[in-house]
Amino acid sequence: MFNQLKLYVNDELAPAESKGLEQHVENCPQCQKHLQEWVEGMQEEDFPDIPDIPEAPVPDAFTDEVMDKLSDAVPPRSTRKRSSRTRRQRGWDIVKKTGLVVAGLTALVVTGTVVSPTFANYVNSLFQIEKDSDSGMKNAVNKGLVQKLEQKATDQGITVEAKELLADSMRIAVIYDVYDESGKKIEDHILNAKLIDQNGKDWFEDDGGDNSGSHGEFFITERFLNEIFESSEAIPDQLTLHLEQTEIAGKTGKWSLEVPIDMKKAKEATKTVVFQDTAFQSPQGLGIELKNIEFSPSATRVMLNTISPKSAYLDVERTSILYDRKNPRGAIITEKERVPAFLGENMMYEITNEKGEVVAAWDMKSLDDGLDKKENVLFTPRTEEEPEEKAEGDVLNWWHTFGPIQGEQKLKLELQKIYEKKLASPKFDLVPTELDKKAATFKDETTGSTFTFSSFAWEPGNGEDLGEAVMTIEGTLGKGIVENHDWSVKDENGKTYYASVSTESTRDKDGRVQIKGEISIPLLKQEPKKLTVSYATYMVEHDVKWEVPFEIK
Repeated sequence: MFNQLKLYVNDELAPAESKGLEQHVENCPQCQKHLQEWVEGMQEEDFPDIPDIPEAPVPDAFTDEVMDKLSDAVPPRSTRKRSSRTRRQRGWDIVKKTGLVVAGLTALVVTGTVVSPTFANYVNSLFQIEKDSDSGMKNAVNKGLVQKLEQKATDQGITVEAKELLADSMRIAVIYDVYDESGKKIEDHILNAKLIDQNGKDWFEDDGGDNSGSHGEFFITERFLNEIFESSEAIPDQLTLHLEQTEIAGKTGKWSLEVPIDMKKAKEATKTVVFQDTAFQSPQGLGIELKNIEFSPSATRVMLNTISPKSAYLDVERTSILYDRKNPRGAIITEKERVPAFLGENMMYEITNEKGEVVAAWDMKSLDDGLDKKENVLFTPRTEEEPEEKAEGDVLNWWHTFGPIQGEQKLKLELQKIYEKKLASPKFDLVPTELDKKAATFKDETTGSTFTFSSFAWEPGNGEDLGEAVMTIEGTLGKGIVENHDWSVKDENGKTYYASVSTESTRDKDGRVQIKGEISIPLLKQEPKKLTVSYATYMVEHDVKWEVPFEIK
């Protein structure tokens, strides 16, 4: 078999033999030992005059940078020409393809750089090669928080196979596969998940649905723990992840996997910076209190409170579409809501290092790409709690999540903007059929915004499906306004409909926001002869300044 390894690296094996060799080496300790000695021997060939190479400390980002360079320098095997591959490249190829974790293996990249043993673990993981794995997942691999799984559940000719587990204090993720007897991947499935502690409590019980999907060759199911536990210390040391389902691809059966999880290593790898009496009061009355920032291998979490005065609430009349069992195709409803003018997710701040580089930046989620300043954000499920009423106002807890920020360093959080929701009541009267001949332009005198509507199109219904009207909308928003929300229209009979506005935004030389896109009106029984267009709220940005220095130790 070891002679075949030599043939393999010289590209002298047939494809079927190469695949068989890879499968064999993955499970053969003797061949793994030979492979280790072989790669180490290549190191001696390249550095014959250096008897010992001491391990040197490297920065936390070192492995990520090396992997990026390796990916550029060593293209996939299928596109690589035989003449361009050195023996060392081909030797490393089988280390990657077989997914080996060879104890103590010192690897060489094509530049001849000596890499620490964590490198072998790094390239071994599917989290490293799956196309939608984020930087936090890859960093968790590098920190040793990913383990191989060898669990399968087969019923009705369908197999659910768990391949890898990532267990971090911020999240748990499993790479898995679902396939039939012929090996064909089954896309149509959902796995139910439970996270059970030693007392039998299911921490996912109130967590809603599964978060699974195709991420390349396999599937990933992922749950963010930071929406469940208030701190890494609050996570139980021992947990069990249950993945189960009773119906897949129309077949009834039982597929159940139990994955034990030791959280101690993940908790130990998490650092926390706690703030005492670190608060800001905006001129608009919003209070912000920074509580703590947690740094785990897979993510960074900023925890803060907002204090909204009771006067900072708005009575908004919204028109929306309700989908439920009685209305599977949707029903239009109009209702009044009391909503806060300020939210903890509607602010903009940056976290910078000593060099002034932005390592993370939060901005309002709904802002168009042309306006926002988001950086390194991980969009986790909504993570504010119900407001707690206090004398100074309603207190809400907010958790903002970013990709990993690693290493001992001095940082600074700088709050730059807060966004305030305000009420609006414009009315723009249109004759839809005339818009193709001449665009209609209106000015909202209250906000100073102008809007132009044109290019009306009507798509009639078909059977049970109702019709839809679509218009082009362009506009220049008033000074300081970044968004308009809660659009609706009334037809010539006074009936109200929900309107969906999809636009792209830019800023002009004066800093005012320009929008361009479409406004669509679904669930119309007939083509409208007249329309009155309006929106209920708009968002104003306020420039603020608040800096908080801190240090990761």
